[in-house]
Amino acid sequence: MTDRIVVIGASLSGIDALSELISKLPKDFPAPIFITQHVASHSPGMLPYLLSKAGPLRAVHPKTGTIFEPGTVYVAPPDRHMLLQKGYIRLSHGPHENLARPAIDPLFRSAAVNYGPAVVGVVLTGQLNDGTSGLLAIKDRGGFTIVQEPREATARSMPLSAIRHMKVDRVCTLEQISRLLVELANDAPPETEPALEKLMEIENRIAEGVFNVEDWWSLEQMSFPSGLNCPTCRSALYELKDQRVLRYRCRSGHAFSAQSLLSGQADAREAYLSSLFGALIEEATLAKRLRSEPLFAEDSQTAESLSNRVDELDAEANQVSRWLHAMSGLVEPEPSMSDRPGERT
Repeated sequence: MTDRIVVIGASLSGIDALSELISKLPKDFPAPIFITQHVASHSPGMLPYLLSKAGPLRAVHPKTGTIFEPGTVYVAPPDRHMLLQKGYIRLSHGPHENLARPAIDPLFRSAAVNYGPAVVGVVLTGQLNDGTSGLLAIKDRGGFTIVQEPREATARSMPLSAIRHMKVDRVCTLEQISRLLVELANDAPPETEPALEKLMEIENRIAEGVFNVEDWWSLEQMSFPSGLNCPTCRSALYELKDQRVLRYRCRSGHAFSAQSLLSGQADAREAYLSSLFGALIEEATLAKRLRSEPLFAEDSQTAESLSNRVDELDAEANQVSRWLHAMSGLVEPEPSMSDRPGERT
């Protein structure tokens, strides 16, 4: 085995891109390859099977403690971060990063921490910008960085984010990436190894699921309160003092780029509105039930009050329903009274 380590991250349309890339590599590829593809937590995990069929290299889901070998493709299993240690793989149920587990940044960061200049990092097609922070970590530690040509990528957000936030070493098509990986895998990495930053060490431990009090106090010194809350757990979010890319972490360890945080806030808003709709329906249901009780039905004043309450709750529920439909792009939200022409006060 050469000293090189290849780490690859992909998201939307990544399975096709990964299959094409892996199919172009030779069966005697001299370095291990580690892949994080965003998948749902309950995915059946078919990617190793698909990649093994695509080309001559064997692809597998590793277990914690797996000792990696050259010419093998290791794929992060569903709902686990895949992290690299010295000579072996560790799987983690650590906090989600950029709304994902497995996430790309933890893999890239762990490779940078433990293998420095030997790492070759590749960002492929995907939405939002998971992979940018991790690719910066690889660059900071002297590794080689590659990004798929955005014009070739089905989803350009991840490649474009990496290009905009750093000076990547190469921007290539999948065909070019395959040739470059063979060239780099057969070449010795640089001997110089830049110093390991404390923030990178702490974030790597968080991804491992190790987030102690001492690390939190250190992380707090490397960030400042954002005035926002985590859309996942509602704890306070802190903005990291990274001048190159806007990033956040909460006290529970969840990590976000600015774009993924905005997406998470939109998901949380939809969940809140759905919960509100359910609460309104429940209250209206109980009011209707009380209205039908003989004790209240015989009291005309109480019955009328309950009927009015049901009407108000139904109207509010319909309004929330319109907001939810507007979020899905099905209908436009109705203007408020103050927005209607001729009805301004």
